[in-house]
Amino acid sequence: MAVSPAFAQDLNSLPEYRPAQTVTGTIRALGNYHMGTLMQYWEEGFRKFHPGIRFEDKMLGTANAIAGLYLETADLALMGREVMPMESVAHRRVFRHDPLDIAVATASYNVPLETFAFAIFVNKSNPISRLTLKQVDAIFGCDRKLGAPKSVATWGDLGLSGEWASRPVHLYGYETNTGLGYFFSQKALGGSHKWNCNLREYANLYAEDGKLISNAGDLMMRDLADDPGGIAFCGFGHKTANVKALPMASHDDGPYIELTKANVANRTYPLTRTVYIFIERDPARPVEPKVREFLQYVLSKQGQQDVARQDVYLPLTPDFVQQQLHKLK
Repeated sequence: MAVSPAFAQDLNSLPEYRPAQTVTGTIRALGNYHMGTLMQYWEEGFRKFHPGIRFEDKMLGTANAIAGLYLETADLALMGREVMPMESVAHRRVFRHDPLDIAVATASYNVPLETFAFAIFVNKSNPISRLTLKQVDAIFGCDRKLGAPKSVATWGDLGLSGEWASRPVHLYGYETNTGLGYFFSQKALGGSHKWNCNLREYANLYAEDGKLISNAGDLMMRDLADDPGGIAFCGFGHKTANVKALPMASHDDGPYIELTKANVANRTYPLTRTVYIFIERDPARPVEPKVREFLQYVLSKQGQQDVARQDVYLPLTPDFVQQQLHKLK
């Protein structure tokens, strides 16, 4: 049975922001331009408590964010995804430790081009009704780090019978060398980077002037709609009438969770993603005061109300907020 709690989160259970001290100066933010509106809301709210603070924002994209920390040109690295290995290596070469990740919002449910939860889609004609992460690992990966006894080649390997038993499984997904591919490998392949070599990878298509011509997800769903044997990991915002998203379970004994806005917001859906702010923090020293105060505002009732207000990303759950606040101590 899929879990589908009500979406309305009680943000009143989050801590009120109360400044530990008044801070002044400049906070420099670099990175994910999709967070521009959210940063504007956070900055407006924060300045009500700290009128002596100003912000310098450069929204050049997530790929630039971590460099701002180790080049010491930014205090906040705005990230629409997890940090990738080469970014961590570069940071460690300078500071001898990893940047500190602070989750600041849950990813969107179905907004294309934003950080979004992944759906596992099949053709609408496919009788399969649900999957576990272990099965997804056996489909898309080679190492089977989540414990599957063998790799999946046919739909019979996933329990289908009759004409489906010998039908080959055809794989569709985003490019494996991107942040999208990296998250999927960490969550669904158990951290393995050994992908099934039959995966058909999709990327956005752009004109010479940089204008988006075709979204990778739309291209993927177009092809999946014509392939009864296909399976794809893709953003839910690209769903069409000819495909269906499967409920997912983290464990063999369930529960199987549908991809709904409620289940992304409460973070029970297994392929929910996260939006981050990374900072440079020496583990032996406290977080720089103005940065700590700002992040405490972001993780407060007021800051998460700002997340709900921008209507793309989703507020964090109270338990997850407490985990992030603990990192700032």
